[in-house]
Amino acid sequence: MSGKAKFIKTLLMTGLLVLLTACLAMAGGRGVTDKEITLGMVLVKTGPVAALGIPQGDGMIDYMNYINEKGGINGRQIKVIWEDDGFQAPKSVAAVKKLVARDNVLTIMTTGGTNQTIANMKNISRYKIANIPNAMALEFFEPLHPYIFALGALYEWQYQVIVDYINDDLKMKDKRIGVVYTKKEYGKKGLDAIKKRAAKYNIPVVAELVLPTGAVDASSQVLALQQAGANIVITCDVLPPIISFLKTAEKYNYWPQVFGFNWATDDLLVKACGPAAKNYIGAGFVGGWADDSPGIKLVREIAAKYDRKPKLTSLYIGGVGVSMLFAEAIKRAGKNLTPDTLKAALETLRDYDTGGIFPLVTYTTKSHAPAKKVKLYKADVEKKCLVPLTDWRSPKDM
Repeated sequence: MSGKAKFIKTLLMTGLLVLLTACLAMAGGRGVTDKEITLGMVLVKTGPVAALGIPQGDGMIDYMNYINEKGGINGRQIKVIWEDDGFQAPKSVAAVKKLVARDNVLTIMTTGGTNQTIANMKNISRYKIANIPNAMALEFFEPLHPYIFALGALYEWQYQVIVDYINDDLKMKDKRIGVVYTKKEYGKKGLDAIKKRAAKYNIPVVAELVLPTGAVDASSQVLALQQAGANIVITCDVLPPIISFLKTAEKYNYWPQVFGFNWATDDLLVKACGPAAKNYIGAGFVGGWADDSPGIKLVREIAAKYDRKPKLTSLYIGGVGVSMLFAEAIKRAGKNLTPDTLKAALETLRDYDTGGIFPLVTYTTKSHAPAKKVKLYKADVEKKCLVPLTDWRSPKDM
């Protein structure tokens, strides 16, 4: 090829590159055209813990469909691609790469749980994936991770609020706490937080008992708690074993005041346990299905519209809320929508009101930390649901 031909070829290639760059800029870049925005999410959809991912994913998709029926955002419709990771970190990593490289998504709204998100930390930075993990971990926001936006009070904060409530609000003499926990990381963090907080109030922790996540009977734990004289039980485990614990306690006529954290704060507990749940109080960073707030009314309206009857209502509510935050950020980013402008738009949220789905949400360029707030809910056996016991609360400064 002659020098002149090479020069002409170079000019053509440069022209095509400039034209392609201009087209992408006009359309908004990765995952964005004049008419459509493509988003991804990685959540478990099959396997033994599918029940945890399906309601959240349904809530996320339903809210975006609801927005689409109202005309979309800034003239664009929202398309969501759901990748199933089977709750496994390697599959999550593969799903993230597929969504970015093959599906060309603008962002991946969530990469799922703690292990999956930690496994994707490098990819989240490399591909500029503004992401709200489906987990609470300090390493997601301290130090600041540019593209991770944490949502939901840390387990430690939740248990601090619970012990504050026990000390300040619970009308009971001679308070004696027993802790039932799993040896998983969140269980150990919960136990540690409870012991430290209770010590500040001089409330004795009289028993520390392991309840495996797969437990279907808690007889040994119940009998040990009875023997220790625990009249308050704080649980650090997910929903199924806590249902087993409450049913077992009923069988032994053991009726302490029982508390649980967000993963065991769902209407399903009351429906599954019936009268055995009468003394249960749970802490949650999402509103309750029966709440009378504007955001929860909208959640129920959306669920009815798309014929959803989620078994785990708390996860469906959280899914709607996450999509609501992304929709607001996409709106604020305007027509020039890119991974960077989406991130910058999320960082403009100041006391953003989801109508009671979440506590007020604030992100800045210097902090993507979640609100420390949770709401306490008590079981209403007659109504078969959880009803609010408090407004949003943060741990007391001590």
